[in-house]
This record gives sequence, C-alpha cells and structure tokens, in this order.
Amino acid sequence: MAVAQLMERENVDAKIYAGTRPEAGDFGFTLAAGYAEIKEMADEDTDYRGFPLMNFNYYVSNNLEAVIGIQVYNLSEKFNGELLDAVGLEIDTEKESNFRVTPGVNYHFAPSNFLDTYLGVSAIVGTEKNEVVTADRTSLTGDYASEHFSKSTFVTGFDFRFGVRTFIADLPFALGAEFGINGVNHSNLQYETTTESSIGGVTTKQTFYTKEADAAAAKYKSLEYKKFEMGSNVRLVLTYYFRK
Repeated sequence: MAVAQLMERENVDAKIYAGTRPEAGDFGFTLAAGYAEIKEMADEDTDYRGFPLMNFNYYVSNNLEAVIGIQVYNLSEKFNGELLDAVGLEIDTEKESNFRVTPGVNYHFAPSNFLDTYLGVSAIVGTEKNEVVTADRTSLTGDYASEHFSKSTFVTGFDFRFGVRTFIADLPFALGAEFGINGVNHSNLQYETTTESSIGGVTTKQTFYTKEADAAAAKYKSLEYKKFEMGSNVRLVLTYYFRK
C-alpha cells in the first residue's frame, strides 16, 4: 500500500537590491560627458577644450544634493627664432585659458535604490582668456612689424536638468543620464590689438579693437562684443560615492 507524504516548506522573504542609496553626509565625485563635448573629442579638426565637467557631490539631506562642477583648459604655444640673412616670421606665441565653476543643487524625488530621479539647477561662472603675439623681420636692415592681440571674456549662465540614475554596487557607483537646457553669456569678446612697426628707424605704434585676432580686420576706437547661447544637452553621468 502506497502512503503519500506531504512535505512542509518554509518560505524565506528576500529582497534583491541593485545598490545602496546615498544618505545625508555622503559625498561623491562625478564625471559627466555631454553630446557637445563627445562630438568635440571625436572631431579631428577641433581643438579639444578640456575634460568633461567634473562634479563634487554632497548630500545635505537624503533628498537634497549640493554639487559644484569645475572645468579647466589651458593652451600655450611658443615659437621664437632668429633668422639668418632672411626675412619672415621670428615670433609666434599663443596662450589660451578657460575656467568655469558651476555651483548648484539636485532634488531627488523617489527613495528607490534602483531608479533615482531628480531635478537640478546650477549657475555658470567663468573666464576665457586669449593672447596672440607675432613679430616679423621685414628687411635685412632691422625693419620689423609686430602684432599683439588679447582678450579677457567673462562667462555667466545657467543649467536646468532632469536626471535619472541607478546605483549599481554597494555605494560606490551610480550610472545615469541627464537631460537639460543651458544658457551661456560671453561678454568682452573683442580683442585689444596693438601693432608696432619700424621702417628706416622710424617706429609707429597703434592700439585699437578688433572682432577677431586679425589686424587686417576692421579697426574700432571702442568696441563691445558679446554673445549668448542657449540649447538642450544630454549627458552621460558616472558617480563614485564615499560613505560619511
């Protein structure tokens, strides 16, 4: 005779976590590359203008995150030679520097570890500087011509964003994307230009303003040149978090 036996099973409650969510007092470091920056890096005909934005993050509360971003770029090229019984270029120097800082905040909505959504806003403040110096020997008797261009631009702007990210480990990493609108205003884009030449021992010097670093362009006694840009952007965001 066959006897049926009923086996009892004990259910175990378990939760699977995608990652650990940051809390008040935690801080992190973020690398963010936008569409415009990735396009600039991939374009062989464009000089790259610095690493994608680097953010430092600090959770003021479980939902409020303070962020500050920094972007730095410097370029220095120098050509300085002495011609031997010839005329032509002897000095060609260019210096360029860009600096931006972007303080802001992110507000996080859902307390989910798997999918974190937030809104953020940042201010943009920075400077852009450029200096170009050239000098040519124009005769074998000591005649010369030189040009000096310089500009110092002040940059201000804003960045509004909506972000989505997921925590993929026990509070070191978060991976996500940001969709936003930013506007940037550049003031004092004009160049202060100084030309100097010597012909037969007679030296002539003149200072004026130009739109570009080109002494042959239109010359202005005074000039105000500014530009405002606004557009949408998509960024890929990778954050490494540190516990408090």
